[in-house]
Amino acid sequence: MNAYPALPVFAMALAALFLKTTLTSFLQIATRFRSRSFTVPEDAAMVGVRPKEAEAPLVQRCASIWRNDVENLPLFLALALTYVLLGASKESAQLLFALYVAARYAHTVIYLRGLQPWRALSFLAGLLICWIIAVRIVMLLLQ
Repeated sequence: MNAYPALPVFAMALAALFLKTTLTSFLQIATRFRSRSFTVPEDAAMVGVRPKEAEAPLVQRCASIWRNDVENLPLFLALALTYVLLGASKESAQLLFALYVAARYAHTVIYLRGLQPWRALSFLAGLLICWIIAVRIVMLLLQ
């Protein structure tokens, strides 16, 4: 573990992002049951309702958040792990990873509430942090 002082920071960021996506899933499931709107026939049959043409609006928002996470979290995690494996300092990783996690949590809450331009700004904050990590990776490689 001493060879990679920032590895515990990476593990905490990973766990925090896993928690965020899990909470989004639970919200989506709870909303589906509360609204009793299921688009998949076997899901609707399971609860004794007819399939709907469209999901409830909050279920759709959760699905959009999931899609956005699937597009963005793997890039961050790959960059963050590379940064750690190249010898990032614990302090640098703490700052960058915490800011990224905070930006993604903010993005989720803001997306759920439908607030623009804040959604775009929180997305851009996360993207900027990824760029900073990418630049730091290149700097470490050039040392």
